Amino acid sequence: MPGPKHLATATRRSGREKAVLVVGGVLTMALLLGASAVGYLNARFGQIRRFDVAIDAAPASGEPRNYLLVGTDSREGLDEDDPANAVFLGDGQEGTESLRTDTIMVLRVDPDDGDASLLSFPRDLWVEIADTGEMNRINVAFSHGREVLMDTIRENFGIPIHHYVELDFVGFLGLVETIGGVPMYFETPVRDTESGLDIESPGCVTLEPRQALSFARARHLDYQDPDTGRWRTDQSGDLGRISRQQEFIRRAISKAVGRGLSNPVALNRLVDVGVDYVGLDPTLDVSEIVSLGRRFASFDAENLETYSVPASSFRTSAGASVLDLDERDAEPILNVFRGIDPDTLTPGLVEVTVLNGNGLDGFAGDVSAALETIGFATDEPGDSADHFVDSTLYYAPGSEQAATRVARHLSSDVEFAVDDELGEDEVVLVAGEDFTTVHDQPSPEVPELPTTTTTEADGSTSSPTSTTSTTTTSVVGYVPNAAASCV
Repeated sequence: MPGPKHLATATRRSGREKAVLVVGGVLTMALLLGASAVGYLNARFGQIRRFDVAIDAAPASGEPRNYLLVGTDSREGLDEDDPANAVFLGDGQEGTESLRTDTIMVLRVDPDDGDASLLSFPRDLWVEIADTGEMNRINVAFSHGREVLMDTIRENFGIPIHHYVELDFVGFLGLVETIGGVPMYFETPVRDTESGLDIESPGCVTLEPRQALSFARARHLDYQDPDTGRWRTDQSGDLGRISRQQEFIRRAISKAVGRGLSNPVALNRLVDVGVDYVGLDPTLDVSEIVSLGRRFASFDAENLETYSVPASSFRTSAGASVLDLDERDAEPILNVFRGIDPDTLTPGLVEVTVLNGNGLDGFAGDVSAALETIGFATDEPGDSADHFVDSTLYYAPGSEQAATRVARHLSSDVEFAVDDELGEDEVVLVAGEDFTTVHDQPSPEVPELPTTTTTEADGSTSSPTSTTSTTTTSVVGYVPNAAASCV
């Protein structure tokens, strides 16, 4: 499959210029969990900010929905002499403010099953920015507008956005203050001189608002080796920060549920923080918040499934250090948020070569173009050496799903044949005399293919089986001990 166009300019940002990191999912989840106990939510909800963004059609009542959570570095609500103006938001000069975000997440909530999943996008993920045709870091999309960020996620990952939630970092500070800090267990001293994090001693530490913000921002974290006492640098960068943010979210939800739901005064303050510092799309109304709150009133934060988009480091031709999507590893994770079976193979991972087997000039090119429009990766079409009456799909051993995925988009039946020379998820479609058309949506019927087997070491044979897993993404980098209990 063709790789991304690695084009970018190398940029360097000082600590003063870096956008603040805000864990938007914390406040959102706290509001969802606590809304059922709020008697005055209707009145307060009318005061919340609304953003004019286009969202995808809402699923039926009770069906899972995706909430795009965005954390911004807005200075609204800060005193002019607040040091955060300089530390987190740049030099504060007039005209330097713009939309910036380093925290982009999708929260998928299933009200009927009581499940919630959270997907984090690394800020340096290299994608095509919607409406521009240019490749750049995903957080750059937000600087073009909220709608561009939403479209970038839809177009690059196929994830529908049913609601939009935006939180600034003043709201993050207010949330942490309202719930009385977030307790976490540090097995060793840690620090980040750029974010201001400084945990001097191991053990349980209740992160107060400024500490919590420094922890959520930490990308250049050092930790002390318990054996030698030497400081070591966590090399995981943004991926490690995501793991720490997700663990922080779990701790914060637990604290919010334990404190907020049992304390009407604290709960009202929690809602006040949300109204003051959260912005929503035009359609998210109080009835949906209350309904979710009732269903998730006893939600256990340990059951929050957390994922990060799999990516690996590379440098662009301009020398910028970014992250490239690992498409195959990402597929089952993205399918969770697409609302389809994690094992489903999407067209973008199937490479199709179309050959003309019926002698009609240009026929293979037309079929190839139609498949490319659907999203399949296509190679240069050509002509078959032989004439075919029956259209035939050739596929590699073990790539049955790739073959059936292509076949489900064809109006006419095809024959299937295994070709040992093809690579994984590569198929060759020979369009014969019986070939008719290609349709956008796959047929619900999955055709049966000839059974292929593999020979084991003991001489026995077995059929290929799926090994796809969608368990929570593995922790990357240094993360406080999740198993330790801090009250």
